[in-house]
Amino acid sequence: MLARLSGQEPADLLATELRAALAAGDDAAIMSALHGNPPALARRIWRELATVIDAGDDGVGLRLFALPIVIVAGARKPATLPGAVPAIDRVVSLLEQHGTVGVTRNFGLGNALCSAMALEALSPAAIWRATHDPAERSVADGLPPEPIAVGSGREQVHLRFLVGAGVTPQNLPSFLESGANIGSWGMPLTRELAQQLAVPGVEILPMPRPPQPLAKAAYIGRCAQLEAALSLFLGSAVRDFRMSVGDPRAVLSSHELTGGAGELRLSLSSPFDDSLLEGFCWPLHPFDDCREVADILHRALIDCRVTDVVVIGRVLPAVLEHGHRFVTNGAADHYINDIAEN
Repeated sequence: MLARLSGQEPADLLATELRAALAAGDDAAIMSALHGNPPALARRIWRELATVIDAGDDGVGLRLFALPIVIVAGARKPATLPGAVPAIDRVVSLLEQHGTVGVTRNFGLGNALCSAMALEALSPAAIWRATHDPAERSVADGLPPEPIAVGSGREQVHLRFLVGAGVTPQNLPSFLESGANIGSWGMPLTRELAQQLAVPGVEILPMPRPPQPLAKAAYIGRCAQLEAALSLFLGSAVRDFRMSVGDPRAVLSSHELTGGAGELRLSLSSPFDDSLLEGFCWPLHPFDDCREVADILHRALIDCRVTDVVVIGRVLPAVLEHGHRFVTNGAADHYINDIAEN
């Protein structure tokens, strides 16, 4: 049973347990396994779940997918971007013209730009049934469009998904494989979406990512959104530091939040002016590996040529001294000395 998984089960046994839960419509057991286990096991279950759902039956099968769209938007005053693509047929035609659809037939995309939360709310059992019975494909038809509220000031990074389906023989590449090479179609789709979603006074850069199985798309899209937001933050903050006081000092720290949640934080400060403080938060998901997230943050700093990087080796509270969320240069030295003494 899924509830008794230890993490040592062979892949075929895990797949068998997941298929049994899907066939029984036991979404509760699946969700408990995904969100009630340590990250390494939760991520293994998540990956195997997507494989089992996408496998379908022998012969020709329906494949459901989601196309993550990371949207960078900026405006001088608040504005709202539409929650649907007005001419989705042009998007479908563009993908077909670039050979992205491959051998998939009856290929279609919904025009709703839906949220990660909406995808996560879908029933895994319903998605699985749809891959076995095309009459069940309506599982994704009711996903609501989510308009994007763009605040004034700094550019923000948003995440939406286009959901679709296609029929592909099981022994041939589906849209998930034929669309994996984003280099051939990503930029044309960016231009098409930017034109269709344009709103006066708003600068918009929609960046599509490779298509994903419906059961995996929300998490993968979330990671893409956070990495884009991290890049945007560092590009602006590091430039500002260098123009005023020189290279910043970077501090990587982990923090425990209310209710047992956690996040990793990247703090930028200056040894010359402790009042200068900028920060970025990466909220930890049940599937996140803290070391992998820390590596992402560290690599981003290397790409920006920030070499003074400090890692705090213990978990810090959500709110630090003087009400700060981020670690100042002086506080970093305090934490490092405290750890060394203990």
